[in-house]
Amino acid sequence: MITVVYCTRQQNPEHREHLIKSSGLHKHLEVIEIINNGESLTKAYNRGLKQAKNDIVVFCHDDLKVETKQWGNKLIKLFDKNPEYGIIGVAGTKYMAPSGQWWENPRKMYGRVAHTHEGKTWLSSYSDDLGQSLEEVVVCDGVWFAVNKNRIKKTFNENVEGFHFYDVTFTFENYLEGVKVGVTTLIRINHQSIGMTNESWEKNRADFSEAYQAHLPANIKKTLRKGERLKLMITALSFDDQNPKSKLILEFAKKLKNENHEVTICSNIKGNLPIQAKRAGINLAAIQQPPGFALGDGKWTINTQNGPQPSAPNTLYKVKDYKFDVIHTFDDEVIAHMDRLYAGSSIVNTKFHNSLFVTNETNPLVKTTITLSNDANEVSNLEIEGVIKEYLNVI
Repeated sequence: MITVVYCTRQQNPEHREHLIKSSGLHKHLEVIEIINNGESLTKAYNRGLKQAKNDIVVFCHDDLKVETKQWGNKLIKLFDKNPEYGIIGVAGTKYMAPSGQWWENPRKMYGRVAHTHEGKTWLSSYSDDLGQSLEEVVVCDGVWFAVNKNRIKKTFNENVEGFHFYDVTFTFENYLEGVKVGVTTLIRINHQSIGMTNESWEKNRADFSEAYQAHLPANIKKTLRKGERLKLMITALSFDDQNPKSKLILEFAKKLKNENHEVTICSNIKGNLPIQAKRAGINLAAIQQPPGFALGDGKWTINTQNGPQPSAPNTLYKVKDYKFDVIHTFDDEVIAHMDRLYAGSSIVNTKFHNSLFVTNETNPLVKTTITLSNDANEVSNLEIEGVIKEYLNVI
């Protein structure tokens, strides 16, 4: 049913046994162990691919544990339910930068991979859990990925020497040939080491960047999976009963919330309108303490290299990694502040039909400008799908 190929410096019976037992396939899992003390992974993997008796072939490192029980059956179902996909991995990105660094834009990364190193274990959550779905990407990481031999169009490029960029080149070349590449979170991996770059990695990165410069950057636009919702922040200088924009903000936020998206209004908040927003299921946050941050008061403490220290009054501290898909500003004055707090987030601003409120459409921090009516009734009847499409274009 499935073949697993991995390279190792010496025989690794424990790894072989772990793969067989965790797969749930037992005798139906073929394991090809390649003793490799210097041969390029591209050549070794091509031999394994040719030798494999099954259509589904997994390539993985020899220093990992598959934490998912019955992962073999799950993988077979993923390929069966997604016949358009030829490659499925556990980590990857929708964006390949001209530099060749696939992790250059963290917000475009998908997957969840655990790491264990020097007795410590942590989870690298590149994205939310994808459930039963696959997320289409342009490249996959080589720690663990699977191919269907009948659906790929390129084998491993043997011009890539050594142990780096075999994965990026292989998956990217197949992507360019129209093979769909996907990431799953149904199969969880614990990598018993951390990735390190070196001179060989840097050379292969430069070679990749030069060889594919005509195709870089490569980017797949975001689409919403079934049941997926966006995490959105709407921010303005004030959200209260006096600000003429506040009713527009409330109606706009309610439209987004009615589509089941997670909406937070971050502003100077007071009055009756915020109460209405809360009743509608909209999250509220003071602009002085945006989500993921806390304002020091000299009383609560923070952990530093020198031990616990009192927080400095009126100093903003990051206490949690909080990500938004889009930050939608209704006042340009808050754009730079939000960009500093949530670096890498997609920021959009607002233009109103009557130009009553001034908007800088040329701000380099702004990905796009959303045009809205200055009439709250018209906003309440807005076709919000058009706004969502504009959001997706900049995520």
